Amino acid sequence: MAARLYVLLACTFLLLTSREPPWADAHVVYDTTQALIHRGALDVTLPGPPQFFVHRHGRKYGVFPLGNVIAMVPSYLAFLALRHVPGLPQGPLFALTSHLSPALLMAAACLLFFHLCRRRGASPGWAALLAVTLGLCTLCFSYARVAYSEALQTVAMLLVVERTLVAAERPTPRVMAGLGAAAGVLLTSKLVYALLLPVPVLYLAERHILQPRRQGQRPDWPGLVAGSAVGLLCFAPFAAVTLWHNWLKTGSVLDSGYRIQDGIFSGDLLPALYGYTLSTGKSMFLYSPPLVLGLCGLGEGWRRRRAETALLCAMIATVMLFNAKFRHWNGDYCWGPRLLTPITPLVLLLSVPWLPAWVQTRRRQMVLGLVLAAGLGVQLIGASLYWDHYIRILLAVKDQTGAAGWFQDQVGHGHFIPQFSPIRGHLWLLGHLLRGDPDLGRDPPWRLLVPQRVYLRPHGEALRLDLWALDWLPGPGRTAGVLLMVLLGGGALWAGGGLYRRCRSSV
Repeated sequence: MAARLYVLLACTFLLLTSREPPWADAHVVYDTTQALIHRGALDVTLPGPPQFFVHRHGRKYGVFPLGNVIAMVPSYLAFLALRHVPGLPQGPLFALTSHLSPALLMAAACLLFFHLCRRRGASPGWAALLAVTLGLCTLCFSYARVAYSEALQTVAMLLVVERTLVAAERPTPRVMAGLGAAAGVLLTSKLVYALLLPVPVLYLAERHILQPRRQGQRPDWPGLVAGSAVGLLCFAPFAAVTLWHNWLKTGSVLDSGYRIQDGIFSGDLLPALYGYTLSTGKSMFLYSPPLVLGLCGLGEGWRRRRAETALLCAMIATVMLFNAKFRHWNGDYCWGPRLLTPITPLVLLLSVPWLPAWVQTRRRQMVLGLVLAAGLGVQLIGASLYWDHYIRILLAVKDQTGAAGWFQDQVGHGHFIPQFSPIRGHLWLLGHLLRGDPDLGRDPPWRLLVPQRVYLRPHGEALRLDLWALDWLPGPGRTAGVLLMVLLGGGALWAGGGLYRRCRSSV
């Protein structure tokens, strides 16, 4: 069942992946991957915004950590292996292979989520259903399609949670080694997760030191010391590489080169928390509707699996808080609350064990079906167009209406004003694209709020569906494109059919 689940999601992610090459910070990371493979170096010559780079000894480095640079190595090696095959279009091949690592990593995250659902008491069928829900009906789908680091962060986050829960039961050296390595991967995926790592440490201290003392027992100090030492030894290489990378870029082991005016954590906490939860442009519940199931299951989880639920809530809250204080809490330019993608599975995990027991009547099953359909619909809307199309329109509205004179946040109207919601905006753009109508200024969603006409025709003419196959089928790569679609579609059907037959009776 686990193998079929992985094949189903990996094939689906690749079948529906983006046609765009890496952009923005993903471009910097992928260029660093290429430098590492070709030259064994980490400096780049890529032009771009100055905040993306730091200079030392005449060399230019990306400010981003090494985790995704290394995770993208299989993607670029796949391109190098396939680029000499006759008939394959080079540009589309480069874009398609750049999405290989994120697709495989996000499928692995969904597989880990399946096992965590089983730990919390879900049947194999329910665990598989929720894992597919995570992959196809939440924001995880969007970031399995692009070369950003969210897929790596998500799988590393789930590894830390899974190893922490196992270590709470048996803190053997082998288990603690896995936890140390998982924490190291999480750190290298994004340095700010150093602020999260005390949470599993405190959880294990409570389980193995404070709890035995409350029960009048003596903690197993020799076992704890041995396990902790092994865990630290396995974490140390990742931390050392991170510190070395900082020194290489800036000359200081504690300075990554990442700079933001007024400080990285100078953001407004409460508006950002509102944005993450209730706003029309960045709410996790709008971009991942199944997460409402996690809220509904929180009470039952607290009653039946209090320790695990406390750990999940602590990790969710910590990530939300430090991202809310981040100067650019919105993570733009992106689709939805990108910075919260790694905790999306943790929120959904709170729906277990409540959900299987709740869905017992036909009416409740219909409600669940509507929630899942809404989640899938939002992902398909987001995947239909690359998010830059709509973001550039938001910038054009700001600039052409004079808002640039007083509105410092470049696309903040897309975060909080319903008429500018990217979900609504993508539906509007998709309608124009399907009708072949580039005159976007005729019926924008905000016309009652901003009556003056904004010139958007160039943006309408630039619209295109964001699906890799559209760059292959019309040109010389038609045969290879069709063959790849058949392989991926066949793999998804084989895995999905077998998975359905195996788990149907247990849902």
